[in-house]
Amino acid sequence: MKHFALVVAAAAMFGAAAAKDAPANIQAGIDNPQRKEENRAADEGRKPGEVLTFFRVEEGMTVADLAAGGGYFTEILSGAVGPEGKVIAHYPASQQFDQNKAAFEAQFAPYGNIEITSAAVGEPFPIADDSVDMVLLSLIIHHLHYAEESGEAMPPNSARVYGEIKRILKPGGVFAVIEHTAAPGSTRAESAAWHRAPEDVIKADVTGAGFEFAGSANGIHANPGDDLKNNFFESGLRGKTTRMVHKYVSPE
Repeated sequence: MKHFALVVAAAAMFGAAAAKDAPANIQAGIDNPQRKEENRAADEGRKPGEVLTFFRVEEGMTVADLAAGGGYFTEILSGAVGPEGKVIAHYPASQQFDQNKAAFEAQFAPYGNIEITSAAVGEPFPIADDSVDMVLLSLIIHHLHYAEESGEAMPPNSARVYGEIKRILKPGGVFAVIEHTAAPGSTRAESAAWHRAPEDVIKADVTGAGFEFAGSANGIHANPGDDLKNNFFESGLRGKTTRMVHKYVSPE
């Protein structure tokens, strides 16, 4: 994999409007006919070509897709990293995961380079230290940034998760974040109720956990019709929210 020493310069080059023409490896992942049709149908709203181009996903990488859900990014990343790369689809251990594990195995088996892992909440990820080039956390931080007992402070569980991400990333590796954006100045409690997170809060939490901010491409998912103060399940904006796209780097 190419070194990430120039990641900040690359972020500045892409800016808020990420490249619209994806590199061949990323386009190959998007075009893979093995992808589930329901995942493919979400491409227009999720804009994977622009997002993964901004994050600089390259062939040969090992990428961990945390809380991989239905495998939307897992499938695309498989093609983007190629046969010499690997994608780790990580799931929190639960009864729901146990019920769906066989279906995930069947879904991912044809790709040949996807590994499924799971761990209970609070336990270390079953991934070796300094072994991953990139960690993707998509639309998950709004579940992590608030706990009633912590008030406006970062919850201890979030600090633990960020510590685990830092542990498994190689020095210079990328922590890629996508999240529904909450209105500036909103509290953690308010934004959590909207299933969103304020950008300044996320940036403070992640950099406070030891990562370096390396740029954003928030224009990819900008929606002028989103007031950033709504629960998108109730407002009809599911799949159409304004989302932050942040790149962080683990120090070398």
